[in-house]
Amino acid sequence: MKTLESFFPRLNTKQLALLGLLTALLIILSRFTFGPDTLKFGFSFIAAALIGKWYGPIWGMFVAFISDFLSNLSSAYAYFPGFAFSAIVGALIYGFGFYQHKQLSLMRILIVTGLVIIIVNLFLNTVWVATLQNLWNNPNALKTVFTARLIKQLIFLPIETGLLYLILNNPSLERMRAEVFNN
Repeated sequence: MKTLESFFPRLNTKQLALLGLLTALLIILSRFTFGPDTLKFGFSFIAAALIGKWYGPIWGMFVAFISDFLSNLSSAYAYFPGFAFSAIVGALIYGFGFYQHKQLSLMRILIVTGLVIIIVNLFLNTVWVATLQNLWNNPNALKTVFTARLIKQLIFLPIETGLLYLILNNPSLERMRAEVFNN
């Protein structure tokens, strides 16, 4: 008989508390976005990458879904499950790319960040934005939105890569992780 532990690795109290703090950080960072709806930029990718690195893809996907749902409760928008799916896919990519790697190379971070930017931010989120704004009947508007989002993603790829390289390889954060995870 399968138990919940079969899917979610067991966490001790410190690990669960840290996961709760990172979940709260993810929700808070998702509230601070800049730009119009079609070109939003925020810093929630930092918390998502930390969760992926420290807890792996399974816990990352669970937290991504919960945090998307909870952050939507406090927003003015109606809930749209497409963005939850995007958050889950992003967490999956971060989890598989970063989990159980104490030191991350710049190339690994660039590849993982590039995958998240291309698959989640550029394609999935563009589909959701086009669906919500009913752009499928207007090819020119769809092309304009896609082009603007592509330019934004190209600009932010090196920015996100650099930030993640500095944060995910931070010795202080690594010492805290080692203390919480006892290794």
